[in-house]
Amino acid sequence: MDTALTPPPFALQVGASVTDAELATLLDEVFVEAGHTSPPVAARLFAPDRVRARGTLIAAREPGTGALLGMVILVAPGAASRQIAGDDEAEFHLLAVHPEARGRGIARALVDAGLQLARTRGWSRLVLSTQPQMTGAQSLYASAGFVRAPDRDWSSPTSRYLAFTLQLEAA
Repeated sequence: MDTALTPPPFALQVGASVTDAELATLLDEVFVEAGHTSPPVAARLFAPDRVRARGTLIAAREPGTGALLGMVILVAPGAASRQIAGDDEAEFHLLAVHPEARGRGIARALVDAGLQLARTRGWSRLVLSTQPQMTGAQSLYASAGFVRAPDRDWSSPTSRYLAFTLQLEAA
Protein backbone atom coordinates (compact mmCIF):
# COMPACT_ATOMS: atom_id res chain seq x y z
CA MET A 1 0.00 0.00 0.00
CA ASP A 2 1.31 3.42 -0.99
CA THR A 3 1.30 5.77 2.01
CA ALA A 4 2.94 8.75 0.32
CA LEU A 5 1.01 11.95 0.84
CA THR A 6 0.24 14.18 -2.09
CA PRO A 7 1.70 17.63 -1.46
CA PRO A 8 -0.81 20.48 -1.55
CA PRO A 9 -1.13 22.03 -5.00
CA PHE A 10 -0.38 25.50 -3.62
CA ALA A 11 0.09 27.33 -0.34
CA LEU A 12 -1.81 30.46 0.66
CA GLN A 13 -0.14 33.27 2.58
CA VAL A 14 -2.11 36.13 4.15
CA GLY A 15 -0.11 39.34 4.44
CA ALA A 16 2.37 37.79 2.06
CA SER A 17 5.73 39.28 1.31
CA VAL A 18 6.01 39.53 -2.48
CA THR A 19 9.01 40.98 -4.28
CA ASP A 20 8.75 43.82 -6.76
CA ALA A 21 9.77 41.46 -9.57
CA GLU A 22 7.13 38.90 -8.61
CA LEU A 23 4.39 41.54 -8.54
CA ALA A 24 5.48 43.10 -11.82
CA THR A 25 5.71 39.76 -13.60
CA LEU A 26 2.34 38.41 -12.39
CA LEU A 27 0.37 41.61 -13.02
CA ASP A 28 1.99 42.09 -16.43
CA GLU A 29 1.21 38.53 -17.52
CA VAL A 30 -2.37 38.59 -16.23
CA PHE A 31 -3.49 42.11 -17.09
CA VAL A 32 -1.17 43.65 -19.69
CA GLU A 33 -0.32 40.66 -21.90
CA ALA A 34 -4.00 39.63 -21.91
CA GLY A 35 -4.98 43.10 -23.13
CA HIS A 36 -6.94 44.15 -20.05
CA THR A 37 -4.61 47.01 -19.08
CA SER A 38 -2.40 49.16 -21.27
CA PRO A 39 1.32 49.35 -20.44
CA PRO A 40 1.20 53.07 -19.51
CA VAL A 41 -1.76 52.53 -17.17
CA ALA A 42 -0.13 49.42 -15.69
CA ALA A 43 3.10 51.33 -15.02
CA ARG A 44 1.12 53.75 -12.87
CA LEU A 45 -1.42 51.42 -11.21
CA PHE A 46 0.81 48.38 -10.71
CA ALA A 47 3.85 50.08 -9.21
CA PRO A 48 4.81 47.63 -6.42
CA ASP A 49 4.68 50.19 -3.61
CA ARG A 50 1.23 51.33 -4.75
CA VAL A 51 0.00 47.75 -5.00
CA ARG A 52 1.22 46.87 -1.49
CA ALA A 53 -0.29 50.07 -0.04
CA ARG A 54 -3.79 49.08 -1.16
CA GLY A 55 -4.38 46.54 1.60
CA THR A 56 -3.65 43.00 2.76
CA LEU A 57 -2.07 40.89 0.05
CA ILE A 58 -3.05 37.21 -0.06
CA ALA A 59 -0.73 35.12 -2.21
CA ALA A 60 -0.73 31.59 -3.58
CA ARG A 61 2.68 30.00 -3.98
CA GLU A 62 4.01 26.77 -5.45
CA PRO A 63 5.00 24.64 -2.43
CA GLY A 64 8.26 23.30 -3.86
CA THR A 65 9.66 26.35 -5.62
CA GLY A 66 7.86 29.17 -3.81
CA ALA A 67 6.89 30.65 -7.18
CA LEU A 68 4.07 33.19 -7.03
CA LEU A 69 1.00 31.61 -8.66
CA GLY A 70 -1.65 34.18 -7.82
CA MET A 71 -2.78 36.98 -5.55
CA VAL A 72 -5.63 39.17 -4.42
CA ILE A 73 -5.68 42.27 -2.25
CA LEU A 74 -8.24 42.82 0.49
CA VAL A 75 -8.80 46.56 0.93
CA ALA A 76 -10.12 47.64 4.33
CA PRO A 77 -13.28 49.71 4.78
CA GLY A 78 -12.46 53.40 4.59
CA ALA A 79 -9.05 52.86 2.94
CA ALA A 80 -7.92 55.57 0.55
CA SER A 81 -7.24 52.98 -2.16
CA ARG A 82 -10.85 51.83 -2.48
CA GLN A 83 -12.48 52.31 -5.85
CA ILE A 84 -16.20 51.70 -5.33
CA ALA A 85 -16.50 50.70 -1.67
CA GLY A 86 -18.38 52.85 0.79
CA ASP A 87 -16.83 53.71 4.14
CA ASP A 88 -18.26 50.55 5.72
CA GLU A 89 -17.35 48.14 2.89
CA ALA A 90 -14.21 46.13 2.16
CA GLU A 91 -13.07 45.64 -1.43
CA PHE A 92 -11.16 43.09 -3.50
CA HIS A 93 -8.47 44.34 -5.90
CA LEU A 94 -6.30 42.67 -8.51
CA LEU A 95 -7.34 39.03 -8.32
CA ALA A 96 -4.69 37.48 -10.57
CA VAL A 97 -3.64 33.90 -11.31
CA HIS A 98 -0.69 33.14 -13.55
CA PRO A 99 -2.02 31.80 -16.89
CA GLU A 100 -0.05 28.55 -16.56
CA ALA A 101 -1.46 27.93 -13.06
CA ARG A 102 -5.13 28.30 -13.95
CA GLY A 103 -7.54 25.43 -13.46
CA ARG A 104 -6.03 24.41 -10.11
CA GLY A 105 -8.56 26.16 -7.85
CA ILE A 106 -6.20 28.99 -6.99
CA ALA A 107 -8.58 31.86 -7.77
CA ARG A 108 -11.36 30.26 -5.73
CA ALA A 109 -8.99 29.65 -2.81
CA LEU A 110 -7.82 33.28 -2.92
CA VAL A 111 -11.41 34.55 -2.96
CA ASP A 112 -12.40 32.21 -0.12
CA ALA A 113 -9.38 33.28 1.95
CA GLY A 114 -10.24 36.94 1.41
CA LEU A 115 -13.86 36.35 2.40
CA GLN A 116 -12.80 34.51 5.55
CA LEU A 117 -10.36 37.28 6.49
CA ALA A 118 -13.04 39.95 5.95
CA ARG A 119 -15.46 37.98 8.14
CA THR A 120 -12.93 37.52 10.94
CA ARG A 121 -12.29 41.25 10.87
CA GLY A 122 -16.00 41.81 11.34
CA TRP A 123 -16.63 43.52 8.02
CA SER A 124 -20.20 43.25 6.77
CA ARG A 125 -19.95 43.78 3.02
CA LEU A 126 -17.40 43.15 0.30
CA VAL A 127 -17.45 44.79 -3.13
CA LEU A 128 -15.36 44.44 -6.26
CA SER A 129 -15.27 45.46 -9.88
CA THR A 130 -14.11 43.64 -12.98
CA GLN A 131 -14.01 44.31 -16.70
CA PRO A 132 -16.89 43.03 -18.88
CA GLN A 133 -14.63 40.69 -20.87
CA MET A 134 -13.41 38.92 -17.70
CA THR A 135 -16.24 36.39 -17.83
CA GLY A 136 -14.32 33.68 -15.97
CA ALA A 137 -13.82 36.03 -13.02
CA GLN A 138 -17.49 36.99 -13.12
CA SER A 139 -18.51 33.32 -12.95
CA LEU A 140 -16.15 32.76 -10.03
CA TYR A 141 -17.57 35.74 -8.14
CA ALA A 142 -21.15 34.61 -8.76
CA SER A 143 -20.32 31.10 -7.50
CA ALA A 144 -18.87 32.67 -4.32
CA GLY A 145 -22.16 34.51 -3.71
CA PHE A 146 -21.42 37.92 -5.18
CA VAL A 147 -24.30 39.60 -7.00
CA ARG A 148 -24.14 42.18 -9.76
CA ALA A 149 -24.65 45.77 -8.69
CA PRO A 150 -25.16 47.62 -12.01
CA ASP A 151 -25.92 50.87 -10.21
CA ARG A 152 -22.27 50.86 -9.05
CA ASP A 153 -20.66 50.15 -12.44
CA TRP A 154 -18.04 52.71 -13.34
CA SER A 155 -15.59 53.77 -16.03
CA SER A 156 -12.06 55.06 -16.17
CA PRO A 157 -10.70 56.95 -19.18
CA THR A 158 -9.60 53.61 -20.70
CA SER A 159 -11.93 50.90 -19.33
CA ARG A 160 -15.42 50.04 -18.16
CA TYR A 161 -16.01 48.07 -14.95
CA LEU A 162 -18.86 45.93 -13.63
CA ALA A 163 -19.56 46.02 -9.89
CA PHE A 164 -20.41 43.08 -7.61
CA THR A 165 -21.32 42.98 -3.91
CA LEU A 166 -21.54 40.34 -1.20
CA GLN A 167 -23.17 40.67 2.21
CA LEU A 168 -20.96 38.88 4.77
CA GLU A 169 -21.94 37.12 7.95
CA ALA A 170 -19.54 37.29 10.88
CA ALA A 171 -17.09 34.40 11.26
